[in-house]
Amino acid sequence: MNATLLVVRADGESQEIVIRQDRVIVGRDKSAQLRVPARSVSRQHCEFVSEDGRVVVRDLESSNGTFVNRERVHEAELSPGDLVSVGPAVFALRIDGVPSDLDPADVHARGSVELADDNAAQPSYPGGAAAAAAALAGGGAAEDSDLAMDALTDPSDDSSVLDFDFDLGDDEDEQPEL
Repeated sequence: MNATLLVVRADGESQEIVIRQDRVIVGRDKSAQLRVPARSVSRQHCEFVSEDGRVVVRDLESSNGTFVNRERVHEAELSPGDLVSVGPAVFALRIDGVPSDLDPADVHARGSVELADDNAAQPSYPGGAAAAAAALAGGGAAEDSDLAMDALTDPSDDSSVLDFDFDLGDDEDEQPEL
């Protein structure tokens, strides 16, 4: 099974990431394999686990929750095209290239969950209901994206650690201690 994540942030920047490990931790901490340095993301927020031909997302008791297709979950088996929201980042799952065409703006509009306070979540519909209902269309990660890092884009790299910093503009020095 070839599993990848299309990571999209609010401004439409995106990056495709190949899941090369059986377990990938997403969080704000520098030790997270997929790092999202935002105040709304816990140090170890959630994990993607690949096992027995399936991909599961598991919340790691995060403060603000992990959402699959805008529903808060503790654990969920993912299907191709499912959208996972972690703070301001949205991840779209591809398995063996399916779905083949993902539009980053549409992925973010349909998967984003805007936090109303520390523990509650309200769905966000950027661009209105029509944008939220838009069907998946062509597009995808731009190859020249400034989010790309050599360890993620070089297919010859056998590194088992993803060192991805999804810079969302927050000053991590000001982040609260949890």
